[in-house]
Amino acid sequence: MEAAELAAGIALLALIFVLMLTQALQRHLPVSGWVWTGELAQLGFVWLAFSLAGYLLGRDEHITLKLIDFAPQAWIRRAVWIAANLVVAAVCAGFVVDATELVFGGSPMTTPALGIPMSWVYVIPMAGLALTALRAAVNAVATGPPAGAPLPAEADADAGEADR
Repeated sequence: MEAAELAAGIALLALIFVLMLTQALQRHLPVSGWVWTGELAQLGFVWLAFSLAGYLLGRDEHITLKLIDFAPQAWIRRAVWIAANLVVAAVCAGFVVDATELVFGGSPMTTPALGIPMSWVYVIPMAGLALTALRAAVNAVATGPPAGAPLPAEADADAGEADR
């Protein structure tokens, strides 16, 4: 699953790069620009963020505050890890419910330049949020927090032993 998410992220990043390069080249050529390149690049940024959210959460590479990793008791780190993942799973599940309504609601709206139905645009965020909710639930149940950094006192003690 991680490989598929990473491959999708790489493909979206490459698409965004090509579209942005195309936009830059159009400014210097004596041809009219393609408006759809900017629109698709913007959608690509949104799709990239949502498609990689579950990947980053599963590898513990998302934006976090690692303050609790310095707690001396393992049970405190574990409790915070479980609570945080359960909150993320609940919030993402709520977003999936709303995204499902947007995808299957039958809105007649389309994107301005490409004419893509908006219900199609919301499919990737819905899938990304569902995978993020699933990974957060699995993290809360199956695994513990990643190995925390040593406490400052432990780091000093380790350094003192290495000098001897």
